[in-house]
Amino acid sequence: MATILIAESDPRVLSVIRKGLVAQGFSVRVATEGRTAYTDARSGSFDLMVLAADLPGRSGFEIVRRLRAEGRSLPVVMLTSRTDVAATAATLHAGADAYVGKPFRLEELLSQVRRRLAPPRSVDHPMLTFGDLRLDLKTRRAQIGDYVVDLSVRECALAEMFLRHPGEVLTRERIRRQVWGADNARSNVVDVYIRYLRGKLGPDWFVALRGIGYRLKVA
Repeated sequence: MATILIAESDPRVLSVIRKGLVAQGFSVRVATEGRTAYTDARSGSFDLMVLAADLPGRSGFEIVRRLRAEGRSLPVVMLTSRTDVAATAATLHAGADAYVGKPFRLEELLSQVRRRLAPPRSVDHPMLTFGDLRLDLKTRRAQIGDYVVDLSVRECALAEMFLRHPGEVLTRERIRRQVWGADNARSNVVDVYIRYLRGKLGPDWFVALRGIGYRLKVA
């Protein structure tokens, strides 16, 4: 079972998270201060980090920014008391993979944890489906009804990422890391390829969230 680092300074919140994760069978380690949390996160001993934004000593935002700047891909679920658009953008731009607003329901947090730790789907079944859209990962062909179109390698990888996370907000930075391996890709590459996909699949599949990224439209 996965090992999770919880970085949270509030004893009550920490206790709730720890008990919930342990009950699900996860191995848990705790850090209550930012500098310790950062050191632990860099150790390579963890499969995921639940990170409070307001840690003393070093904030959660600074921790995740440093981890990403070092090229570390440890999944991070951020806990934040602010969930407005600006705060959401700041959390995701810092490099967090997901966020949960405080106060939160434990099941909401557990759902995000399970999602980040879910194993990749088997390549023995290379067909993804969402609504009328079907994506064949082997042939890189997309189909909507009777309409079939070939996708490039990057277009297919980008479409696959959205189909595996329907309705979930994907930041430009997260997309660049996964599809392009990130740092050497030009800054507007995600917007360019979203435009390519819209041209091939139609303009309504991908919803832009200004200053954040995109999500697959869910009816």
